[in-house]
Amino acid sequence: MENIAENINWLITALTFLGGIYMYFNHTYRLNQQQKKLNEQQEQLNKQQVQLNEYQIEKSKAESLEKKQAMIEANVYRTTDRKGNSIWKMKIYNKGKAKATNIDFTSETLDADSAIELIGDPTMFPIPSLIPYGSVELSVLLCCGHKPSHKFIFTWDDESGKGRAQEQDVFFQ
Repeated sequence: MENIAENINWLITALTFLGGIYMYFNHTYRLNQQQKKLNEQQEQLNKQQVQLNEYQIEKSKAESLEKKQAMIEANVYRTTDRKGNSIWKMKIYNKGKAKATNIDFTSETLDADSAIELIGDPTMFPIPSLIPYGSVELSVLLCCGHKPSHKFIFTWDDESGKGRAQEQDVFFQ
């Protein structure tokens, strides 16, 4: 009987040893699978981080360029003078974030329209400079039969470059 008990003890020890080995390999396999998933997730996060960094760099470059750019535009509006008479004005303004210099404009269609006349000092052009959100106004004389819109080409210099241009339809209504 003693021999049977000793054999059972050896069998239990062997089974315990084999169970331990099985658990060790099974646990190692699971850890390797988890590590593989974590590595894949980390790779994905790294790719996303690179994309975010590239986006932030591009956004920063665009913002930096925008800070160096002026944007010249114009509009025509009706107002009243001190006597209550209706008068027309053309406002040329800088809606950009940088100072504009050497501001000028051309308009072939306006030059051909004899029913519209811009009244102002001819030596004022090119305008030496306009700060951001700054403007100048010209008086406008409108006669019957004028065309309602004219294509203007504004040119100016700013921190981002010389000879920048913007084409705009200006409405005289």
